[in-house]
Amino acid sequence: MRQRGWLFVSVSLSALVLGIVLALTVDEATFAALGRLDWRWIGVALLSHGAALLCWTGRLRLLSAGLGYRVPLRACGSIVLANILAAAVTPSSAGGEPVRVHELYRAGLRAGDATAVVVTERLLDFLLLLAAVSLAVVLLGGQLASLGVDGGPLVPAIGLLVLAFFGLFLLAVRSPDRLKRAVRTIGGALCRALPSRFACRLAGLEDRLDREVDHFHAAVRRFAGQGRLHLALALLCSAGYWVLDFLVASFVLLALGLPPHWLLSLLCQMLVNVIALLPFTPGGAGIAEASAASLYGLFVPSSALGVLIVLWRLIVYHLNILLGLGAGLAIVRREAARRTHLREP
Repeated sequence: MRQRGWLFVSVSLSALVLGIVLALTVDEATFAALGRLDWRWIGVALLSHGAALLCWTGRLRLLSAGLGYRVPLRACGSIVLANILAAAVTPSSAGGEPVRVHELYRAGLRAGDATAVVVTERLLDFLLLLAAVSLAVVLLGGQLASLGVDGGPLVPAIGLLVLAFFGLFLLAVRSPDRLKRAVRTIGGALCRALPSRFACRLAGLEDRLDREVDHFHAAVRRFAGQGRLHLALALLCSAGYWVLDFLVASFVLLALGLPPHWLLSLLCQMLVNVIALLPFTPGGAGIAEASAASLYGLFVPSSALGVLIVLWRLIVYHLNILLGLGAGLAIVRREAARRTHLREP
């Protein structure tokens, strides 16, 4: 029941913001653009998103193989689809990770190894997004200037955020104990300053961060030893996933008869993805649409902006929910059959 509630909230938030964007941008030119819509490019956008999910499937299989397990490709695909549903209805997409750990365990991995695979996936994504946002910071200032837009404190703020995350990453790799002590120190100061009910929640978060740092460091050590080749190939799959998914918006622009703005669109996608990870709404619903509309509004005509955001979000978010529902239903049926079998004498 709780999961259905989150699903309703996330879909409703996304639909609400999409409706607002459409209401603010639709005019006569919008209907003319819809009449000229090239569905072939929409097909390409769908294929690009599907290929991105295949890259994720391959990455999961490679990382499992790096620890000595042979997980069927079909099972990895089901895990990815179940994951994207859980990620779409939880803040920061955090719900997808427990699903992947559980399903890898069901596929034959030991619990610790399943956790190592998922932590390593997170590490690869973090490295790539960190590099991508760093590149975006370098290029964004020039791109905004060419559009006649003053970025103000936006670019320096993003740069500082990237440096902070990179410092935490290095500390987690080189000296996890120092990072945990720093987290405890900061958490203790905040606990003393916050009301008691918030302080209790923060204390629980500190314990979770301690465990996550330990998992992260253990995964790095394991893959640095026996799974280096698989790790390198998985990194390529991660890059393929992000690039293919980021290109969806450019293909939608082509479908609308507009220039694809390859570089600008990639920069926008990098920033939207990072913003959507902030734990404000389930799956970044509402935040992703609003931030994308703000960024693409700098170079996409307002008459086409709403249609662009709607089509892009339907492909990369709402389609994920539909695909994940099928995989989730299959898992529920499997678990129900398993419990029935265990209860039988």
